[in-house]
Amino acid sequence: MTRTTTSILILIGSSMILSACGNRDGDTSSSAQGREETRNIRNTQAIGYSGDAIADKLDAALDANDARNDRLREAD
Repeated sequence: MTRTTTSILILIGSSMILSACGNRDGDTSSSAQGREETRNIRNTQAIGYSGDAIADKLDAALDANDARNDRLREAD
């Protein structure tokens, strides 16, 4: 191999390694769904429960409760 070919291969290899070490642009907060109170419930899928379904129902109930409390405060 010539010196130029070797230099080009090293440059390409280095750029590939550096690009692999960069930050990912994807959504990294996919597991952070729902309310703070229900995040642990979502982790119950590891033991066989449908954690997302339970947490979604609980989130809806908590949201309805918050809305009701807001209406009661406005009525006072």
